[in-house]
Amino acid sequence: MSKRHLVLLTIAALAAGCGSSAQQPTTTVRVPVSPAPMSLTVFRVENGSLLAESVNVPATQAVAHAALGALGLGADVTIDAGTAHVQLDHATDVQVAEIVYTLTQFSSVQRVDVAGRTGLTRADVAAFVPPILVEKPASGATVGQTFTVSGTASVFEATLVVEVRRAGTVLSRQTVTASEGAPALGTFSATVHAPSGNVTLAAYSPSAADGSHQHEQDLTLTIKP
Repeated sequence: MSKRHLVLLTIAALAAGCGSSAQQPTTTVRVPVSPAPMSLTVFRVENGSLLAESVNVPATQAVAHAALGALGLGADVTIDAGTAHVQLDHATDVQVAEIVYTLTQFSSVQRVDVAGRTGLTRADVAAFVPPILVEKPASGATVGQTFTVSGTASVFEATLVVEVRRAGTVLSRQTVTASEGAPALGTFSATVHAPSGNVTLAAYSPSAADGSHQHEQDLTLTIKP
């Protein structure tokens, strides 16, 4: 072995020895943990009618802004004395209906100003309200085995049926009476019990002639144990 190779091996050995005996510094890396997402209800217009939908958004105290963001409207919102002021210069009638229904679900909002229109209430967008509108729970929500179904209805003799189905099998059915019958718009509420799993919640008005389902609204739910 040449002297040059011996020198290189000696240097390598010394370097290895120094590396093994030296104390290596410890670096602590703090990885930020995002808060768990929060669930909100938004109202979308589908086929000309409003439908309540459950969405997940990053946790925030600015829930009105987050709800509009979930609707695809990146508009700022300020709330003052029961009126939500939406910073949006232009909005279609469909967007106005979605905004009004979504924001007025919050107890702090009774009226909405948006796109040059002021003091809007749910009555101003009644054209988009179906004869049966389930507001709670929203479609896509997760609920317990006992939960409350509530919303509005404008149906014959104020009578509607609430069913829970799975794969075509009816797991629960009950007849519910709204506070008013058609043509008025009444409210309804019912307590439902159903086994855990993925289900369809259906609300409809039974036909007086043949019992067929009128004005049916279907929602998907996950029932947890």
